Amino acid sequence: MMKQNRAIQLLRSASLAGLSYISLVCALAFTSGTFMSGGLAMAETSPGVNVGVYAMHSGGKTVYHYRAINNTPQTIAAISIGHSKKRDVNPNIDIYELNELPSGWNEKIGIPAASSNSPTGWRVSVTVPTENSVTHAITWEPLNNKSPKFLPGQTLAKMSITLDKADATYIAGNALITFDDGYLSSLTVPIERLDSTPPSFSVNLSPNTILLQDNKQLVAINASFTTKDDYDRLPEIKLESITANEPMDSDDIRDASIGLDDRYLKFRATSKSSAGRTYTVTYSATDASGNQTSASATVTVTTTMATPVSKSTAAPHNQGEKKNVEIKSR
Repeated sequence: MMKQNRAIQLLRSASLAGLSYISLVCALAFTSGTFMSGGLAMAETSPGVNVGVYAMHSGGKTVYHYRAINNTPQTIAAISIGHSKKRDVNPNIDIYELNELPSGWNEKIGIPAASSNSPTGWRVSVTVPTENSVTHAITWEPLNNKSPKFLPGQTLAKMSITLDKADATYIAGNALITFDDGYLSSLTVPIERLDSTPPSFSVNLSPNTILLQDNKQLVAINASFTTKDDYDRLPEIKLESITANEPMDSDDIRDASIGLDDRYLKFRATSKSSAGRTYTVTYSATDASGNQTSASATVTVTTTMATPVSKSTAAPHNQGEKKNVEIKSR
């Protein structure tokens, strides 16, 4: 009983400033959708804010498109892509995740208009934690107090950023949501990848049948493709491999650049057997969100042109390995 009375007296003698601080911390934890445990603010399993992203290839660059859904009862004041609180309330150990800077960015002008898009009345900027930091975040926020607010139940879209070079951290990281609740409390949520479906992809080689020649002449082969993707109109195409159903000499394949978008090849019109030779050419198509499909087509070296052979098959990335002889370089 004496211990309980002593505890009550200590609580009653706490300073007003101390009580105010405790109240503020509790308010921050409550409004940001977190609860306090051991001095850490732990995120709920369902934070109420969803941030999604998909990517597209455009003009040799990569564009990342974001949308956010506010399922909380609070107004959102800012969205920072690639910024994580690491489940705590200490701003000194925040994590900034993005590596590549926006196309054309510099310290004086910031992000060029050609490299970004923002909702009406909002602006976008690069947030760098320290002067020498190699990572950063991208933040969208209202221009002023007259800008449209991101209210409960609303969806915010038209947020995009363009990079000269693709950066997976723009898709695989986190987003920091800042609430306009009088305390500017915040919540870290994982970014959802909206595009998880590989492109539809097929390959055609022309000509697909060539006549066996005594002089072993090299024949020019052209590759063409049919591609379709839910989000990316221009998936990245690469020549993955060229194989044959029999051993090849080192110069039977010419002008083949493995790992590049090489659509013009040369095959030698020869075979080591009377059955002829079949070249199999495999390409991959990868959308800007990282989903990949591979497809193959064949060129047959034959003693007669009476029965052309052509086939094209598509398969998910990394499904099985070819057992034929493979050319992996020029």
